[in-house]
Amino acid sequence: MNTKLLIGLAVAIGLVVLALLGTRVETETPELDIEAELIGGGRFVLERDGDRLLDETYTLFFHPIDGYMLLSQSELTVSDQPITLSQQTQYDRDFLPIFYHLAAETPSGPQIISAQVGVAGLTMEVRVGASRQAVDVPASARSLALLDNNLIGHYAILLMAIRSEAIDREFAAAIPQALASLPSKVDGPNSIVFRSGGETFEGKRFDVHLGDTAIELIEHNGRLVGLVNRSQGTLGYDVSLFPTGIEVDPDVREETAEVDERDIAFASDGLTLIGTLTLPAEGNAPYPAALFLHGSGPVDRDGNAPGLAMDAYRQLAHGLARAGIASLRFDKRGVGESEGESALASRTDLLNDTRAALEGLRSQPEIDPDRCILIGHSEGAYLAPSLAVEDRTAAGIVLLAGAARSLDRITRWQVERLLREQGLEGDALEAALDQQDEYIAFVQGSEGNWSDYSVEELQSAMPWLTTPSANQLKSTPLALEWLREHYTDEPAETIRRVDVPVLILSGEKDAQVPATEAAALKEILIEAGNEDVTAIVLPDLNHLLRYHPEEPNLVYRHLDEPVDPRVLDLLIEWAAERLL
Repeated sequence: MNTKLLIGLAVAIGLVVLALLGTRVETETPELDIEAELIGGGRFVLERDGDRLLDETYTLFFHPIDGYMLLSQSELTVSDQPITLSQQTQYDRDFLPIFYHLAAETPSGPQIISAQVGVAGLTMEVRVGASRQAVDVPASARSLALLDNNLIGHYAILLMAIRSEAIDREFAAAIPQALASLPSKVDGPNSIVFRSGGETFEGKRFDVHLGDTAIELIEHNGRLVGLVNRSQGTLGYDVSLFPTGIEVDPDVREETAEVDERDIAFASDGLTLIGTLTLPAEGNAPYPAALFLHGSGPVDRDGNAPGLAMDAYRQLAHGLARAGIASLRFDKRGVGESEGESALASRTDLLNDTRAALEGLRSQPEIDPDRCILIGHSEGAYLAPSLAVEDRTAAGIVLLAGAARSLDRITRWQVERLLREQGLEGDALEAALDQQDEYIAFVQGSEGNWSDYSVEELQSAMPWLTTPSANQLKSTPLALEWLREHYTDEPAETIRRVDVPVLILSGEKDAQVPATEAAALKEILIEAGNEDVTAIVLPDLNHLLRYHPEEPNLVYRHLDEPVDPRVLDLLIEWAAERLL
């Protein structure tokens, strides 16, 4: 149950997959010894920008023979939909996980996530309806922690294990929801101060690195009182101790961008949109420039969305500026400082916004209007060719993680791939894909927006929808008009009309757009007569432009690392040859 918002084309995957199978699965759980001693507990909340995402009450027991037992009850909010979580984890006296069980009641049905120590190590299992998937994690006596990425109670146990030196500073973290094991380490403690209710408190900070995700554990008087994940913009705290929350200042890091930036505003459809103009710190104006076209969903100018700090567009903009090329990146309508409603934005609306942004970029006195390129990422790679065909003065386009096929075909590929990973095959897989095809057909033949359809009308068109899953469709952050326009558009027809230089960069480990789309894009362009086409598939690159040596997956890692330098180097080399 991954609650991160996934940038790009995979946002719509869960609309159908979570509604496919909803049979409750019962599993046996060990009984708690009544003689166990209650040794701790608390109530954690997790917030982002003041919005509460999680409310968790936990208790911890200890038995001199059986070890520790952690129990918790939680409510998680995802896309305004409540998810109830009940979990139980048993540890031995050295905090080694023995048993874990999580029951999740989601809008689309129950899920069971579990882990059990056995001969092979720790066996983790996820059950959604009739679908079951399991993975074994080899366990050594002092090097394994079990962490639930939707709960904080496990981190309280981890802190106790760290403090008692029951776990090594370098360890493996088993993440049952992701069926993954991440190499991890902990640094600290370091003395810090934090604030709550106008008072200042002294504490200790431990930096836990789970793979490439950094999480700060804040300790006060020997207890975990706070958890900070800056890449996701979340803050957790023990509301039973600090009812008004806590404030923890980030480390101050030196900025080495060596660029000049200022905000600019431009109008689109009566809305004011805000962006950042990035200029080289050296050289003489007017400069060549690039306009960034975003991936799908509520993405800001830097490529970030709620729960996902991608920061790719800012990094690329600064790299281009150091090479002598200016750029504009902007907050999409309804995001950041831009006006409008993101959830109602259609494909046509977004094209209007990119058109206005290009005009705003060209109107800046430091910019050469005849040397402007378009850089589209994910959905932006669908929009860039349309804008280039319409505006013949574009000097070139760059397609990052772009597709030649329409969005309905790409999302069907995503769904099939995800279902196969979950273990579906044969008739069950075909039945699930038939439902996806029914969903696509509904979207293509729809009118208006989600709010124009009742739950009953959606169920009439797609009889397999439950009432909760129909409500989930109605609350998706992507407008029905947006989906319909993408599902009925044939991008190949537009791509073959592009006659400006084109750079295509795709990732071999992209789990949202298959790497084979790069060759398909190149073939369409060359057959249409475009003589300046460069297509490169980078090994070990994922959809968010990060180096990703693991198997492709939708649980994004490596976001604490910079954009893969190969992407920036190829982009600069290609742009410099055509603009400088």
